[in-house]
Amino acid sequence: MCPPPLVGRDKQRHQLRTAARPGALVLLTGAAGTGKTRLVHELDPGPDLPVLTGHCPPRTPPFPLAPVVEALRTATLPEHLTPLCGALHPLLPEHASHLPPPPPPATTPAAQDHRLHRALAELLDALGPALLVLEDLHWADPHTRDLLTYLTPRLPPHLGLVLTYRPEELPADFPVAALATRTPPTTSHHHLTLPPLTPEHLRALAHHILAPTTLTDTQIHHLHTWTAGLPLAAVETLHHLTAAPGPLPTEEPPVPPTLRDWLLERLHRLDRDTRRLVRAAAVLNHPSTETDLARVADLTIPRADKALSRALRLGLLRTASPAALAPATPLLARVCHDALPHGTRRRLHRAALAALAQDPDPPHARLAHHARECARLREWTDHAEHAADQALAQGEDTTAVTLLRDALTRPDLPARRRADLALKLGRAALTGISAEHTITLLRDVLAAPGLTTPERGQLRMELGLLLLNQAAQGRTARGELVRAAAELATRPGLAARAMCALAVPRSTPDAVDTHRRWIDQAVAAARRSQDEAVGHSVAVNRATLLAQIGDPAAWEADLPDPGAAHPHPTPRILARRREFARASLNLADAAVMLGHYDRADHHLAQTTRWYPAAEAPYFHESAQALRLMLDWARGHWAALAQETERHLDAPHLAHLHSVTAELTLVRAALALAQGEAATAHTHLSRFTPRPPDQPPGPDYTVPVRAFAAGLLARLALARDDADQAWSHVEELVSLVASKGIWVWATDLVPGVGALPRTGRGDLAQDLCTRMRAGLRGTSAPAADAALLRLEATLAHHRGDHTRALDLYTDARDVYQAMPRPYDAAQVREEAARTRLSQGGGRHREQGVAALRAALEEYTLIGAAWDAARVRRTLRAHGVPAAPAAPARRDGRLSPREGEIAALAAQGHTNRQIADLLHLSPRTVETHVANALAKLGLHSRRDLSAPHTPAPT
Repeated sequence: MCPPPLVGRDKQRHQLRTAARPGALVLLTGAAGTGKTRLVHELDPGPDLPVLTGHCPPRTPPFPLAPVVEALRTATLPEHLTPLCGALHPLLPEHASHLPPPPPPATTPAAQDHRLHRALAELLDALGPALLVLEDLHWADPHTRDLLTYLTPRLPPHLGLVLTYRPEELPADFPVAALATRTPPTTSHHHLTLPPLTPEHLRALAHHILAPTTLTDTQIHHLHTWTAGLPLAAVETLHHLTAAPGPLPTEEPPVPPTLRDWLLERLHRLDRDTRRLVRAAAVLNHPSTETDLARVADLTIPRADKALSRALRLGLLRTASPAALAPATPLLARVCHDALPHGTRRRLHRAALAALAQDPDPPHARLAHHARECARLREWTDHAEHAADQALAQGEDTTAVTLLRDALTRPDLPARRRADLALKLGRAALTGISAEHTITLLRDVLAAPGLTTPERGQLRMELGLLLLNQAAQGRTARGELVRAAAELATRPGLAARAMCALAVPRSTPDAVDTHRRWIDQAVAAARRSQDEAVGHSVAVNRATLLAQIGDPAAWEADLPDPGAAHPHPTPRILARRREFARASLNLADAAVMLGHYDRADHHLAQTTRWYPAAEAPYFHESAQALRLMLDWARGHWAALAQETERHLDAPHLAHLHSVTAELTLVRAALALAQGEAATAHTHLSRFTPRPPDQPPGPDYTVPVRAFAAGLLARLALARDDADQAWSHVEELVSLVASKGIWVWATDLVPGVGALPRTGRGDLAQDLCTRMRAGLRGTSAPAADAALLRLEATLAHHRGDHTRALDLYTDARDVYQAMPRPYDAAQVREEAARTRLSQGGGRHREQGVAALRAALEEYTLIGAAWDAARVRRTLRAHGVPAAPAAPARRDGRLSPREGEIAALAAQGHTNRQIADLLHLSPRTVETHVANALAKLGLHSRRDLSAPHTPAPT
């Protein structure tokens, strides 16, 4: 294993190389593990200046003059040394043949020491010019200390002295820095200190050790927190991660044995009281008062005070606040805790449980942890539930999910208690991004006997909501919610929540009138419940229903008041904010689909304003996906592919199907527009029906499926396969027609417009008429423009070119106002083709001019596929078109593409790469296709060497 580069030490390396010269004293200080020895190895003074290095061993009792003896053991002694150097025979027997004869014994021990010091000073002077490096002086034996005290005032001009040590471990009676005050006037002295590494330094280190794998900003932050920036800890952890299977757990990574034993060695050298106090801090593992630390360590206050002082001086504890202390790093706490014998660990956790229970405001989450660790199971469950209730009241849903999941792992949990906790977990998980475990748990609880009908209905409702939102299993969710509404007949408040969820149109074939009936029933049930919170939930879903069907009343609907900004909002205000954030997200989603992009911006800002990302990750991840969809629609495509892929690669989104579906559609649409048909096909395959022998995929919403179907229809039309284009949208057109929600038909228009080319113009006209009627009274610019475009296409097919051109002009105006520049350019191109079909003369000139304008618009936003099509059309009409700029094929891939291309070049299969990088095989397949396209290669066999990623 080759050593990693010396990162974050350029300044200190330059200072050391400049300062470490004959006639100079250099003090190099830093905490344990900061890399003092590694830096000394970088001295490289040249062949004319030998470096004599010795180390003070951590031994009790220490060897006399151990570092000096080690440094001189391999030195080449000069000839003609004075008789005084004969006194070195006992220290340097390996040099006996080069030393003068031993002198007579000294009369006193003091005289013997003085003679020895003089002899060593004379020998070091004779060896010059040279550098003497003595490391780890905090462990120096008394004889070495005395020698340095004697040597520094008499430092030979041909000798440079470099001393390294840990200031926190120096004995009080040996202030090394004071040696600099005793040097001769001609001697220069320098003091260098090594600080911890910064996150950016750790990034460079990780890039070297983990290549081709890269760490995210969050992972780098966790690594820095875990190691406190200590180079030794960071290097050993990163090397250990390269060999560890599975994902990179950088938030709390596995501890390599080398690092564990190094830390345990430091702890072993502590005195008994300090070691007990550090153990107590590791068990508490949270900023704690001195009183709590003393109680858990079972030390009297005077003894605890002394131990605290030592632990702080040694850098084993840190001051977390004026009144609290904590372990210096999470790594130290983990190693110390895990090394405790089983009985000792349980005893300390019992002590922590007792100490924290005396707090007037008990920290229930910490108490739950300590109760679990000392096997007090009932207390564990009680404290976990209390802590989850507090977290939910404060809007900390993610914290509540973690606590409740942990509590539900108790094997002997009574059935009634299990049901209560599962119900709370289902509620808390609705704003999270990983619900698979919760869904499985709720199903297990539902299958158990002993529940009343209302209890079963409440659990089923929470299950249905998770299936509907996080798991994208709309059909299954609908069945659970219908059953829940019936089971909750005697609980109108809860029944209203199930009913209003059924009111939101998703992927089921229910007609829009059915959704309206559900919301009317929900409103009535909410009134009967007289529960304000239920009324808010119903109001949000009513607004969502209206927005999804394009009813302009949605934008005037009464929503829960989030209240004024306040650092400590009440639980009631937090509940309103949660509902307001949900309403804002739902309205933003509908606004993107309808083409109200300014409204979408407004509601997205409101979504993320009132609820923190850490506690409602589902809201924030969904909002980010919608922002990327807005960028696609508005033609803001710079870096859109990389940003979308970055989110698609995020492991925490792997099971959040509703979000990853939207991200996948953006990436597929962009790939198609940029001429990467293979990449587009790979992404769109996610939305095609699975074979009967495979488990069914997620039930994506109709607008999501329609977006995918429209892209597939465009691909079919590019192959001049109108029948295939229609087949891609046929099922969805029928679903939209049966539901009566024609604002969802926007992206299906390319397939419907292909019908006349298959001889089914009457069907196309009938659908156009039904769409026009279905859009009456709605506010949906995207659907309005799509309808105009369809009407123009049908008019063109009938030969009514004037009507077609007027309709194309109207559609283009709507697209530009939204704005949707890509669609506006497509409409301009379609209008140009209509003009060209009218013959030569003025029509040809206007058609060519329109094509050139469309080409310019395509080129401006980066739609290479469409630009190439326009160039072909211009050439077909005898008009020269400027060639497209050659695609860059210099191997500048995105970081992820470069990483995967390098592994593919080594012969790894997609499945192997997926396992190595913790991605899905389909994602790997997409990246390989992207890399081949960018590199101009036809097969993965053409990949040879790692490729340079694009700068980020």
